Amino acid sequence: MSPADDNSFATTNGNKKATYTLICIKIVELCLLICCLGLIDEPATNSHLRVFITPRVMALCYVTFGALVIYTAIYLIMTLFGDMTPWRTATLWALVGFVLYIAVTALLFRDWSTTKDRNYWHPNMHRLDLVMATASISLVTALVYLLDVLLTIRFGVHGDLE
Repeated sequence: MSPADDNSFATTNGNKKATYTLICIKIVELCLLICCLGLIDEPATNSHLRVFITPRVMALCYVTFGALVIYTAIYLIMTLFGDMTPWRTATLWALVGFVLYIAVTALLFRDWSTTKDRNYWHPNMHRLDLVMATASISLVTALVYLLDVLLTIRFGVHGDLE
């Protein structure tokens, strides 16, 4: 057998449909992550007179949004250069993202509800609306991460991914 006939060193990227589906989901996740990061910045940093988000919730939001933006960007760059993450690792990251987003969503809804129930309405309630918008988009992002987990497991178990 000549070295040209030996294909053991060649890697297969699995099914193109599965790969492109997961790439599209990651692009949607990245867009939603950036939206959440942009929406949470105003209520988290510019509430001098009135606290809209507790410091612990703000810290969890920044850690969740920041870490997952970095991971998703690295995942897309790796895919651009043809190096795919193994499906078990991608599933673990998506599951961590889902759990973190569920926690962030629940805490943001809680902070929005407690701030709204104080019966002190400042003339500028724009920041409270931004907290609600961030919580809503976080819920949608959690559902996208759940879809990512389910599709990655499905494609991985059926052998469509590495």
